[in-house]
Amino acid sequence: MPTINFYITDNERMELFDYVTSNDGGFVPRLHYIEPKVILIESKTALIKCIYEQTVGFYLVSSRFQTEPLAFGQFEDGEYYIMQKRGGPCIDFAFYHGCADGGPTNVSPIRYKRTTIFHYPRYVHYDDFVNYDEFLASDELKAYYKMIVKFLKSKCRQITAKDGYKYWISKTLKEEDVL
Repeated sequence: MPTINFYITDNERMELFDYVTSNDGGFVPRLHYIEPKVILIESKTALIKCIYEQTVGFYLVSSRFQTEPLAFGQFEDGEYYIMQKRGGPCIDFAFYHGCADGGPTNVSPIRYKRTTIFHYPRYVHYDDFVNYDEFLASDELKAYYKMIVKFLKSKCRQITAKDGYKYWISKTLKEEDVL
């Protein structure tokens, strides 16, 4: 599945949280952990706080498509981190803060908070970090991903920017405020 970017408000991000949790999903922040234990974000306000104070990266997990726990690796200092593409599977989210005035526009010409969603086509299952099997993203994962994309598109309209590309921006934002 391709990476899809949406330019939505924090209120719409909170609506996304409600939608995900009402559909048997949860957000796990990409952080360093003291113990190798997944911590789910418990509220929409906690999601926004985590975005601005800790990390923009999250894994969306759900029993609808997850076949095994997310896998942890360990840094030399003893802290743990969730390993990409190992275990799960999961859907990746990035909730960026936005662009600074005069900052680079190489990602897109849209000057607003970007929410990126994607998933990998393959994941890895490890038995003992030596023996492993690669498996494809399941139909259930793809269906959940499409459901989330459809929800986000319902909050947005598509515009064509000066670079000729099409972008999904919140219906509440004015085109001149983001270009």
